[in-house]
Amino acid sequence: LVFFQLRRNRVKMDSIEEALSAICIGLVVAAFLCKTGRVLQANEVFKECFIILHSQVLAIDGSLANTMFRAIYMKIILACVYIKDYAIHGGLEILRISSQHHENDRKHTRPGTMLWRTTLQSLGQYDKAREYLEKALAIDTGIGNRDGEATSYGNLGTLFHSLGQYDKAREYQEKALAITIEIGDRDGEATSYGNLGTLFQSLGHYDKAREYQEKALAIKIEIGDRDGEAANYGNFGTLFRSLGHYDKAREYQEKALAIRIEIGDRGGVAKSYGNLGTLFQSLGHYDKAREYQEKALAIRIEIGNRDGEATSHENLGTLFQSLGNFQKARECQEKALAIKIEVGNRDGEAKCYGNLGALFLCLGQYSEAEECMEKALRIQKKIGDKRGEASNYGNLTCLFLSLGKYAKADDYLKKAIAVREGMGDRSGEAVDYRHLGKISCTRGEYDKAQEYYEKALTIHMEIGEREGVVVNYIDLGSCFTSLGKNDIAEEYFKQALLLSRDIGQHLHEFYSLCYLSVLKVLQCHLEEASSYLFQGIQKFDTLRGFLKENDQFQISLLETHGTFPYMFFSRLLSSTGKPQDALYVEELRRARGLANLMAARYSVQEQISSDPQSWCGIQGIITKEADCAYLYISVGQNGVRFWIIKATGAIHFSEEEVSLDKNKVTGIVPELDEYFKEAFRTHAILPEQNCEDRSLDDTEMMSLHYDNRSVLRDYDTEDFKTSLDLCYKIIIAPVASLLNKPEIIIVPDSCVYQVPFAALADERGKYLSETCRIRLVPSLTTLKLVQDSPPDYHSETRALIVGDPVVGKVIYKGRCRNMTPLPCARKEAEMIGGLLGVTPLIGVSATKHSVFQAINSVSLIHIAAHGDAERGEIALSPEHPTLLPPFPREEDYLLTMEDISKTRLRAKLVVLSCCHSARGQIRTEGVIGLARAFLGSGARSVLAARWALVDTATEQFMTCFYKHLFRGESASESLHKARNWMRNNGFDKVSQWAPFMIMSDNVTFDFGNWLVPSAP
Repeated sequence: LVFFQLRRNRVKMDSIEEALSAICIGLVVAAFLCKTGRVLQANEVFKECFIILHSQVLAIDGSLANTMFRAIYMKIILACVYIKDYAIHGGLEILRISSQHHENDRKHTRPGTMLWRTTLQSLGQYDKAREYLEKALAIDTGIGNRDGEATSYGNLGTLFHSLGQYDKAREYQEKALAITIEIGDRDGEATSYGNLGTLFQSLGHYDKAREYQEKALAIKIEIGDRDGEAANYGNFGTLFRSLGHYDKAREYQEKALAIRIEIGDRGGVAKSYGNLGTLFQSLGHYDKAREYQEKALAIRIEIGNRDGEATSHENLGTLFQSLGNFQKARECQEKALAIKIEVGNRDGEAKCYGNLGALFLCLGQYSEAEECMEKALRIQKKIGDKRGEASNYGNLTCLFLSLGKYAKADDYLKKAIAVREGMGDRSGEAVDYRHLGKISCTRGEYDKAQEYYEKALTIHMEIGEREGVVVNYIDLGSCFTSLGKNDIAEEYFKQALLLSRDIGQHLHEFYSLCYLSVLKVLQCHLEEASSYLFQGIQKFDTLRGFLKENDQFQISLLETHGTFPYMFFSRLLSSTGKPQDALYVEELRRARGLANLMAARYSVQEQISSDPQSWCGIQGIITKEADCAYLYISVGQNGVRFWIIKATGAIHFSEEEVSLDKNKVTGIVPELDEYFKEAFRTHAILPEQNCEDRSLDDTEMMSLHYDNRSVLRDYDTEDFKTSLDLCYKIIIAPVASLLNKPEIIIVPDSCVYQVPFAALADERGKYLSETCRIRLVPSLTTLKLVQDSPPDYHSETRALIVGDPVVGKVIYKGRCRNMTPLPCARKEAEMIGGLLGVTPLIGVSATKHSVFQAINSVSLIHIAAHGDAERGEIALSPEHPTLLPPFPREEDYLLTMEDISKTRLRAKLVVLSCCHSARGQIRTEGVIGLARAFLGSGARSVLAARWALVDTATEQFMTCFYKHLFRGESASESLHKARNWMRNNGFDKVSQWAPFMIMSDNVTFDFGNWLVPSAP
């Protein structure tokens, strides 16, 4: 109170005594604030002390002023170290001020040296840190400061420990210990014992570690150092956790916590909470773990410990990943990474990159995983973090195993083992054994794999890592299944299931259920297999639920982990006489992410779930479409299953086995699903001679990717016709007699999305599209969502027409590209604008900003521009390109899937007149591209092209399509008539009339009620 009164009146301090009194009181107050964890407030008080001292410095005796400056300076150093605020620029200023007040004073140069050692070590600049430490040691030796000499040896030992140089670390710690014993420094002696104990723990010498920690603890208790006593209890807790003695570990961590609460050490309390959180996570008590980590986080935020805050976010991220909540895991890890970079903690930064890499790997996002792991590895190599380096080599091993690049995985595993040798890293050793087992399995060496898995299991059980135990149980179960020892395999899978449920590990519980279902099919226990699969898809729904609206993560989760159980369960149900249930299970994996996006846009509940009560809901879709038949297709490796659904609700199921011929190039008989993916993948990738290239793809690079560019240009090659004939034979012929309605709504499996159904012809040469309209829907659920959308959701008037945006020279995919003009696209936009009475956005006016101003309120959207369906991007005109040196970046001109997803579209129809706009990445979810992005953002229907048309064909097609649409005919009918007109009027090549397809609902427009709008 006295200090703050003086602080408020500091300008009136006329006497030296009053100023010195204020400073002394301030230092006491600040010391108390530091001790109780309120370091930021303490630093504010220290600043006030500096201000007061500066105001009286001329009147105070020089030696006294130096003493006072030195005292304040030292307190600030300790505060900075306490909260690990290593990135503060004020550190330089502190050193400068300090040097002014004790020039040539070697003893007092040392604290600044120690501050920079701590800073540099955290920044990963270990060589410089070592330089400063050795300088401090030289100063202490030179002035005979044995106490300081011991401290320097201890700090050097800690540095070498961080670098994994354990022999050097031990040498320096033992020197520090010898000096502290010699000079009778009991506190320093205890510190040295504690450091040696931690070192021996890292080496796996747990008896030695325990012996030294006990010595340290005894001294701390003897001298009454409560803070040190708490630290040693924490060390014991960590030691016993490493030994798998969790009860003991908890006992000691709670002792540490109690003391820290008693003495008011807020930072220490946070550390104890964090340690207890990590302990409970190892025990699989995730609720407790989260509770303690959140307590630690709250305190660290309160006291301003940014580095500790980052560590708490990191621990929570790891916890959420274990729980299968990948979205929260990513959020936490990214927060941790941002702070680690901000405070300059290079070691922590590397660890966060490694954690993110492991997370992306778990989700099957392999390129992102590799990027993060490589970043982590570069930092760890640079700073000499051997333990982290070994861990990342292990992560990269796992990555390349997942990618099937076994030689590369083996190389990284050898590196991990070499780096880890002699470290005593038991957990890492178990991981290496597991990877050795995986590689042995890829070679068919299952006996060897079993041996490695059992070694890994033994270690995980010894050290008490229950998550590791679950994984090893699954590995061993899989290995014994491969060896034909199904009874033993079943025991391991059941143990994995029980333990994963006990600790709340959802992903491994899901895998245990899947493996048990396969085992039961092998044992011909089909009812049990169905039960396990049903539980499995329910568990997968739980995992999906954690991801909320993170569409990319949902797609990756399904692709990486969820494909098998849905397909396996559906086939099992259809093979046991339950085709309708099999259809419902198919729906559970089709376009689920898209259905989530649409449900969010329409503000309705998700229509279908793993709850069988929701399965009957899709039958309500059928009655809303008159005079049509649904063709639902599911493709396996060697056969196709069909469900033909009539307006009456009747479902006809059939299944056909298919035998393909050997591939002419490879001599291998392809699997059917792979055949469909590849059959039309390269068709018309490159534009014809008289075709405007509206693709953003680099055609030069694409032509190098394929063997014969001329083959790609020739749309009517014999191979292409053969593919069309074979597709008709496989997909349509078996059910042709049931497809006798004016419209066929096809729900394709993801691998057949690129099949041009309109171009499939029977043995007489009659095209399917000659006699019926054809429409594709991603799933029955998504169609129901559109049908049930609020009546007033979609706009009834206004159009947005975009043509030939002037893009010019821009940065695209990391290099400069000159986007050529599209005069035919401009002409197309002008034609449609004239027909509808709308002024189109053309050339420089077709900017991203202008498009966004209109896109969410119009009923019809037509875009004729450069586009990339794979990446889901459309190139628009940059705003003020001359003001964006040297060239506009992607965010300045690209309309991306992410941009579209943030927009609430109300369009009834989106026409994408960009090259290959119906293409995209073929995933289990479906085709991920532009068309899906617009549907997910609220568009009712999308018209898109599978390949580029010649310019005259595009012009004629669009003229005919819009003419019928303008007359009030439906989009599906307009497309059907445009195709027939093209075939009968000189555009009879498949490439000229067949590329466009309608996706989702059928829509009509009443253009007579439109008001002629002004340009958006």
